[in-house]
Amino acid sequence: MKKLIIALDGQHFPKGAFEFVKTIQAETKVLLAGVFLSPVDYSKWLAYAGVEGITMMPEWLMRTDDDVLVSKNITLFTQACTKAGIEFRIHKDTDLMALSSLIEETRFADALLVSSDLFYANVSNNQPNFYLEEVLKKTECPVMLVPENYSEPGQVVLTYDGSESSVFAIKQFAYVFPELAKKETVLLAVVNPDDELAGYSLVSELLSRHYPNLQIQTLHLKHKKDFTEWMAERADSFIVMGAFSRSIFSHLFKKSFAADVIHDVKMPLFISHK
Repeated sequence: MKKLIIALDGQHFPKGAFEFVKTIQAETKVLLAGVFLSPVDYSKWLAYAGVEGITMMPEWLMRTDDDVLVSKNITLFTQACTKAGIEFRIHKDTDLMALSSLIEETRFADALLVSSDLFYANVSNNQPNFYLEEVLKKTECPVMLVPENYSEPGQVVLTYDGSESSVFAIKQFAYVFPELAKKETVLLAVVNPDDELAGYSLVSELLSRHYPNLQIQTLHLKHKKDFTEWMAERADSFIVMGAFSRSIFSHLFKKSFAADVIHDVKMPLFISHK
């Protein structure tokens, strides 16, 4: 059995992430903790508002219907878990510091599940928004970002650029979701055309022990679009990658490569960093 936590902010119910849990539950029993968050992390507003902060907040932020929204979501979550036969817990983190509470919970979980479309979309629907980026930077367990149109992919794509972060993410995926590691798997070696990929033979030795249906491909990455175009031809995939590391991705692009992938590639994305 593994413990997963799923983030539910305000009135958003992440149906795609919940469908993902159901596919895992069919293979391995899951304890699912629903972490119910207030519609806004109020501490972020208070930090900039100063002494007169309350009077400076927008009208929608001062509404007192947070508990009503969260209670409705708790009811939906309870009914969905009961119907699916999933053991569950309810954690209500509706204080001023919603993100800090969620991040603290990740220390005690095998993975965090988040909607890549809806997470704090009421604040900004341009994903990854500030809230999602904060979680990805500070979480203490791997994160599975799941789009709302989720259907179980048939294969896994492991992105490898020779960095510590990419290897760590690949190992974490196999440890946390060994049932998914049995799927057809592609190790995508992403390299700068002028460089050689470090540790290629060693990573092949490691992954062959965990991914029985492994193929290896190399992608010479000159532009961000090279990766998104390659992935567009393999839409039926889980993507596994490290995040916010000093790697070929961060050297090639000014913005976080992981952030661009979240925005451009609408597939389940497993992100882990040390």
